[in-house]
Amino acid sequence: MARTWTHVGRCWSNGEPFLALDGDLLPDWSGETDGHYEQLVPDLAYDLTSIPVGAGRAAVVLTDTEVADEGWLEVFRADDDAVVVLQVSGSDYPAAVAAALAQPEDAAEPGDHVTVPSGRLAFISAALDGAGVEAAPLRPESPGPLPDSGDFDERQAGAGGPLLRATAHGYRIWVQWMTRLDEDAVFARWLFVPASGDIPSQ
Repeated sequence: MARTWTHVGRCWSNGEPFLALDGDLLPDWSGETDGHYEQLVPDLAYDLTSIPVGAGRAAVVLTDTEVADEGWLEVFRADDDAVVVLQVSGSDYPAAVAAALAQPEDAAEPGDHVTVPSGRLAFISAALDGAGVEAAPLRPESPGPLPDSGDFDERQAGAGGPLLRATAHGYRIWVQWMTRLDEDAVFARWLFVPASGDIPSQ
């Protein structure tokens, strides 16, 4: 059965990757102050789906330059606690996001598992710290309609990524790199399936 998705947040990327990690691991990531981001950059590759952070692992959402050099990462949640992050480019942005959500899930490539024992899944820029003065403040997930524009919005972009409730306590990552929807629209997708489940048949 196909999932029904609800938009719960977004993150603005200037091209840097984002990390999705357990909320308790936030103090262990110092992308800015301790140079963790600079240390990560040489290892960034399409087959890298997670990295060690503290006592756990963080999923790597490596933005796809074939989709866009910068832009929004749109975060959605399904009723089975699956989470999806979309990077979308298209002149009709809402239609492109909706079309990306409707794409078959079995086109994705399997990645690593990440655990979320605290029940809090945080999305942060890898270039910043997870906590402290060099961290962007996280925003509680905010269910709402599809975003109506992919344009830069300084008020939204200045805040941090969403902090989601994670009842599954663990996810398997599935990644689909740049995929063309039509002549004008493309997307990339990072799907977080509850660890006890898998990609369903469509």
